[in-house]
Amino acid sequence: MSALDRALSLAPWLAATLMTAAIVHLASILLMPALAPRDAFARLETLAPRASLTPLAPARPGREIAPFGDPAMAVAICRYDLRDGPLRLRAELTGDDFVSFSFHARGAAIFYAMTDKAAFRGVIDVLVVTPQQLEALEAADPEDEIPAETRLVSPTLEGFVYMRSLAALPWQAEEAAARLRKVECAAEAL
Repeated sequence: MSALDRALSLAPWLAATLMTAAIVHLASILLMPALAPRDAFARLETLAPRASLTPLAPARPGREIAPFGDPAMAVAICRYDLRDGPLRLRAELTGDDFVSFSFHARGAAIFYAMTDKAAFRGVIDVLVVTPQQLEALEAADPEDEIPAETRLVSPTLEGFVYMRSLAALPWQAEEAAARLRKVECAAEAL
């Protein structure tokens, strides 16, 4: 048996081994978020009460709460549990300062994101609800009126809103943090 014949007889085994390794590698990467004991929600759960705005400490090397934190961003979070009622998020924004909001469901990815450009007359007004809460709201809405707020249906009962405000220059860090402290975040009764 020649060397070429031996190599060709091993090729199917080598291909099967590589395919198995690739499948195991991909499966482990895809399952990691579901199996991680300290996911983002678990870390934030210890830092912030529900339905309350919680400013986070500035990102510093070795002290990041969220990975890849930008030191030029002021950050705040608002955890929610829709069993307490819908979450109202309201922000009055002035000027051209960058502010972003990302809505995260527990154990899932971001389900909605917006920036200051979504403000209507300088105000962002969002109501995070369950499908049942949305039905109750829509039933109570006047027929000829469009709701004043943006209504988001959360895929889970628990989640959080991650808010960021840009400090373009280091001396503007306090202004960026002050913009986020003005954001209202509270559970609402139906």
